[in-house]
Amino acid sequence: MANKKKNKYGNPQKNIDALKEAEAAKLARQVDKALVEQRTPTDSKPMFMRIIVLAIVAVMILGVVIGAVVSV
Repeated sequence: MANKKKNKYGNPQKNIDALKEAEAAKLARQVDKALVEQRTPTDSKPMFMRIIVLAIVAVMILGVVIGAVVSV
């Protein structure tokens, strides 16, 4: 009977070791994720600057097109 229970539920020590390893891997992933988040800036200024630059370029192109049409 005891052998059947052991086979059914597995080796408890192995299960405990597997849980510890899984917890350690989870903590390692969290640490890696935190390091990546620290390195990447979450500032929205670069996106805002890109929008401003694209708007200025669009206005300049529109000015060139209007100037070419008026001069013809």
